[in-house]
Amino acid sequence: MQRIVSVFLLTAFGLFLILGAGCAPKQQAAVPRPDGKLAVVGFSNPVYNWQLLAGYLEEEGKPVPDGVLQSLDIVLRETLQRHSVFDYVTPPAVEPCEDVVVFEEAGLPKVSAWKYWLGVAKCIPCDVLLVPQVTHWVEREGSGAGVVRPASVTMEFYLIDVKNERMQRVRYEETQQALLDNLFSARKFADRGGKWVTAMRIASDGIEEKLMELGL
Repeated sequence: MQRIVSVFLLTAFGLFLILGAGCAPKQQAAVPRPDGKLAVVGFSNPVYNWQLLAGYLEEEGKPVPDGVLQSLDIVLRETLQRHSVFDYVTPPAVEPCEDVVVFEEAGLPKVSAWKYWLGVAKCIPCDVLLVPQVTHWVEREGSGAGVVRPASVTMEFYLIDVKNERMQRVRYEETQQALLDNLFSARKFADRGGKWVTAMRIASDGIEEKLMELGL
């Protein structure tokens, strides 16, 4: 009997959150917007540890599915627009400098990810460079009503201060959990309509959250 009551109360709490999700206040950036000329790189997918700016991969040699990076770039652009970030060097405009740095390093020992991206930033040139990377991607197996395996995403966002050669790193990692499995994520589950979502929806939420954390 006590178990039934507990489940009922948890379910009622979840329904309360779902009904109140539309009333949640609009998020505000956690810090001021970075000063200087901003450049934004398109999403990349490191498959080996030497390609990372920091940390390490749980499993090397496992790329994300085709089309994911292009879709993430669209979400990133739309999120920046929604945050009123318009005046920046776009990923297509950054690409020539990515090619130049690769060319200049041809025949040399494998360049570190930090040296590579710092070289790209100085080539543009810019004061601040945003480098987003996706390091883990598991698509939902099932539907919005129920899953065999939930979606799971890990992304890294690096904000490089070019002049001072410093870097800020923020990480987003989520495997969706059911409401009754984790009440701490109940608000998020409610905001998603109480459904099991795709990996792209998780990534969209992560981009929103981490751009805010970086002041973007």
